[in-house]
Amino acid sequence: MGLLTPTTWDLTGRVTANAPVSSGLLRLDVELPRSVTFEPGQFAMLNLTGAGQLVFRRPFSILASDGRTMSFLYRVVGRGTERLADLEPGEAVDCLAPLGKPFAAPDAATPPVVILAGGVGLPPLHAWLSRHGRPGDLACFGGRDGGDVPWSLLSDEWRVSVDRDVDIPAGRQAHHGLVTELALSELERDGDPGPRLVMACGPTPLLRAAAMLARDRDWPCLVSLEEHMGCGYGVCKGCVVPVRLDGPGDSGWRNANSCTEGPVFDAADLDWERFGAHHATGGAA
Repeated sequence: MGLLTPTTWDLTGRVTANAPVSSGLLRLDVELPRSVTFEPGQFAMLNLTGAGQLVFRRPFSILASDGRTMSFLYRVVGRGTERLADLEPGEAVDCLAPLGKPFAAPDAATPPVVILAGGVGLPPLHAWLSRHGRPGDLACFGGRDGGDVPWSLLSDEWRVSVDRDVDIPAGRQAHHGLVTELALSELERDGDPGPRLVMACGPTPLLRAAAMLARDRDWPCLVSLEEHMGCGYGVCKGCVVPVRLDGPGDSGWRNANSCTEGPVFDAADLDWERFGAHHATGGAA
């Protein structure tokens, strides 16, 4: 594991909670034998232990860390996550964390941020906003419908959009339409938005729409990719994504490891035509 950083830990923890926070999303809390710090956008590779151990660990974006407890948000999409969803409090979990390149903290030159999160793309942006959010930042979350939205995790500063305008809790509001449409309507309501930094995580269509929104306005855009990973530290090559070559006069592309060169990338560096084709054939976790 020579590609791991000195701050990466391979630990066995115990489940303290593993329950739905919406109709499709679950929150997993794991108490580790020591506290582990992370930066928003980093992830963990989780596995069962003993005879039930999966062949490959599964990648989970880190939602939060409180003392020795690390929290994750996930959706059951395949055999691995289905078995993880069956874990009860007290059962053991292997956790390799933190991994990957995070979203950067803002500095004096960072413009207000437009956050676009969808589904299990919420954790890195939720963590960033909790730690670095400033007045003027705009946070938007998109769900399938009101039942799919993890309302308990979203404070009033979050704006919500849904594909289907049903199951909205009393006292909460949701825009019916795309999360990018919601963001633009919020910006237009506030008048001339000026320069913004777009930060996005979620399904490929959302990432593509975020990149186009930023490109059309000459705004910078950072995206966190949800790639399938086998190792999490650059050995298996199972999470490569196409990025543009950046040398003088280069017009080609190369494969980059999402787990070590990302998962956070500058949207302008990705070859979106190839990335879309590559991601359309992705499997279940």
